[in-house]
Amino acid sequence: MKILIINPNSDEKTNEIIRTKAEAFVNGACEAEVKSLKKTPKLVSSYEDIALGAGEMMDLVREGEAYDAFIVACHSDPNLDLLKEITSKPVVGIAEASMKLASMAGNSFAVISPSVKSISKKMALARKYHCESLFQATRVPASNEIEDIYQAAKAAVEEAHVDCIVLGCANYANADKYCEEKLHVPVFDGVACALMMAQGLVMYQKYKTCK
Repeated sequence: MKILIINPNSDEKTNEIIRTKAEAFVNGACEAEVKSLKKTPKLVSSYEDIALGAGEMMDLVREGEAYDAFIVACHSDPNLDLLKEITSKPVVGIAEASMKLASMAGNSFAVISPSVKSISKKMALARKYHCESLFQATRVPASNEIEDIYQAAKAAVEEAHVDCIVLGCANYANADKYCEEKLHVPVFDGVACALMMAQGLVMYQKYKTCK
C-alpha cells in the first residue's frame, strides 16, 4: 500500500514533521510519501491561500496513479471536497479524521489551533463534520514548541473540562504522546488519524465511483 500525504503549504520543515510522524506511525506497514506545494505560503491560513493550492493539489492526485490513497495534511482540510470529487481513491483530511475520531472517544473535545484567525475555520469544519456539539473549546499555544502545545492543551482540559484534545495543525504532529502522557486524556494528531483511516479504507476496499 502506498499513500501520498499532501502538505498544502510550501514549508519543508512541516514536511519533515509530517514525515517523521508518518514513518513512526505506519512502522513499515505501508509506504507514506510526503509532498508539499510550491505556489502556496509556508502556512496556509486564509481562503485565498487555499485557492492558490487547488491546481497543484489536483495535479498531484490526478498524476498519482501509483498511490492507493491521499491525505490532505493541513488542519483546514483545504480543497478536500475537490480532491474527493476527482478520484475514486480514498482522500482523508487531517481535521476530518481527528475530529471524527475524537467524537468517538469522548463527550467533548478542544482543538489546539495555531492562530486566533483559524478558530472560525475550525468551527466551520466541526459543523460540516457534524461534530459541532462536541467541539467545546479552542486554545492557541504561545509557539509550536511541544511544551507550549502541552500548556494550551492543559488549559483546555482544566478550564473547559473536555474529554479529548485535537491537535489542530500538522506542525503539532509529534506532540500527541507527550501531551497525552501528562494530561491522561486522549490526544488526537490528525496525521496519525488520517493514516489510520486511509489505510483502513484501502484494506476494506472502500472506493467510490468517480464522475
